[in-house]
Amino acid sequence: MYCELHTRTNFSFLQGASHPDELVRQAAEIGLAGIAITDEASVAGIVRAHVTAKE
Repeated sequence: MYCELHTRTNFSFLQGASHPDELVRQAAEIGLAGIAITDEASVAGIVRAHVTAKE
């Protein structure tokens, strides 16, 4: 079981490139147990990741 604990999305300016929903879908596709969204100075990506994860 593996869980990525340092994931930045495009909400971390100049540090992440992927959208939160893309990261959640990709993590599920490759069989990760979970991911941790660790954006800097924003929690906006967490909401989108959570909505996608619930689907």
